[in-house]
Amino acid sequence: MAYRNPLPVAIALQPVYDTKGTALVVITRTIAPARGGIALPGGYIDDREDWRQAVVRELKEETGIDAAGRDVRLVDAMSSPDGHLLLFGLLPERPTDRLPTSAATDETEGWHLLRRPEDLAFPLHTLAVRAFFEGRYV
Repeated sequence: MAYRNPLPVAIALQPVYDTKGTALVVITRTIAPARGGIALPGGYIDDREDWRQAVVRELKEETGIDAAGRDVRLVDAMSSPDGHLLLFGLLPERPTDRLPTSAATDETEGWHLLRRPEDLAFPLHTLAVRAFFEGRYV
């Protein structure tokens, strides 16, 4: 017997705040798919890796932002048409002045802030961002 399971992906929703209000940390991709597109930090869950640890690992790899797996809360799970299962983990809000400086990584041009919903490189990221700004992930 053989099983074909969805490819699990961990996505970080890192809210931040400053005098301009609340925002989400997003990245600009330098790799395919969606090279040059804006996306939430995220990627594949490694074999036998806890999905919460995958959220914080991907956040760190793509933005330099440290977080603790115990602080990640599952706020959504969505399946993509191409067979991926996306797990969206919400982290506690933090002040922008405590974030590391944005810098390029192996997969990104660095991070920046998204202050309102907009279309992102991946449709399910767009849906999650809308849900966040509409207050559905509180």
